[in-house]
Amino acid sequence: MPLAAPSVDGAVNGTVVLDGSSRLTVRVGPYPRMTQGDEVQLRWDTGVLRTSLIDRRAVRADEVGGGTVFTVGEPAPGTVRVSYLVRDPDGGWRSSPALTLTIRR
Repeated sequence: MPLAAPSVDGAVNGTVVLDGSSRLTVRVGPYPRMTQGDEVQLRWDTGVLRTSLIDRRAVRADEVGGGTVFTVGEPAPGTVRVSYLVRDPDGGWRSSPALTLTIRR
């Protein structure tokens, strides 16, 4: 089964307007065969190395069936592609489609 694209709180029609908060919440929804210990790797790709981000975490037991949440601090205005990878406990990787957003102040 394919993975779904992530979502970003506050995104409307492909745009996020920063409201004074310096953080955005990225949600990775539950996915097929989600298991405690899966590694989820978030990619926040601005196309510029110094403003791009890769964050990773292991799925906790309380997240199975509910999803995983990441926080992106100090997002720079511009276009960003948000996606994630999942590594199953057996070592196989799956990738999500990217969500393309415009970040504005």
